[in-house]
This record gives sequence, structure tokens and C-alpha cells, in this order.
Amino acid sequence: MCITRLLYRFVKFNKSTIIIKKTKFTVYIADTFFSQMLGLMHRENLKKNEGMLFITNKESKYGIWMLNMKFSIDIIWLDFNGKVVDIKEDAQPSHSVFSSETFKPRSKAKYVLEINAGTSKSIGLSIGSIIDLQNKELTH
Repeated sequence: MCITRLLYRFVKFNKSTIIIKKTKFTVYIADTFFSQMLGLMHRENLKKNEGMLFITNKESKYGIWMLNMKFSIDIIWLDFNGKVVDIKEDAQPSHSVFSSETFKPRSKAKYVLEINAGTSKSIGLSIGSIIDLQNKELTH
């Protein structure tokens, strides 16, 4: 059994709600080393208006790769205030360490949001958009 599959037995993801362009999204929170390492690996899909929000300790140019992913996603980097600083649309899954591209933002970010591919465009999300991260558990 792959070590990352085994970790899913022990790592629990809390959920929260964020608002993107007046649309409510349920997000899985990745705020620990292991939850961030696992991310969306091995999951079959995300439901509509669902995502994963990575919460980091400080703003930096955090890279995201698509190793062991089963579906495409949009990757959105946000600064401390929830402003979109970069978007990678339609990031494709990778099944090899040797061919997995790492996507990095143009600017520093504190949060990284992963949602279903095509969602950014369909809701009109762009660099400079603000995502409401006002829930207390999201702003540490």
C-alpha cells in the first residue's frame, strides 16, 4: 500500500465555508504538514462548490504539484487578505514523480485554494478578486 494512502487513515480534514463571487464553497482545510502533503491525492473527485484550502504560516511562493491526482483542478493563490494573486487553470494530474510539474505563483501567497477545473473561469474569478476568508478557523 502506498504510504500516502495509508496516511488517509490517520489524517482528518476539517471543513469550513468560504464565499467566492457570492457563491458558497465547502472547503477541506489543509493546515498541518501531513494534511498539506496529502492534499487531494488519491481522491476520486470534488463535488460542485467544494475545494481544499491550504493555510500556511506565512506568505511565500508555495508550489503545488499534481502527483497521484485523479482529476484536474484550478489552483488559486491568495494573499493574507484573501486577494487572488495568481491562478493556474486546469492543472492536469500526474502519476510520476519524474513528470510532475510544480506550479508556483508569481507573487507570495498565504493561502492556496484548489477547486474543480474550469470553476475559476465559470464564476469569473481573476487576479485581484477577493475571496471571503472571514471564518475564524481560516485566519490563523
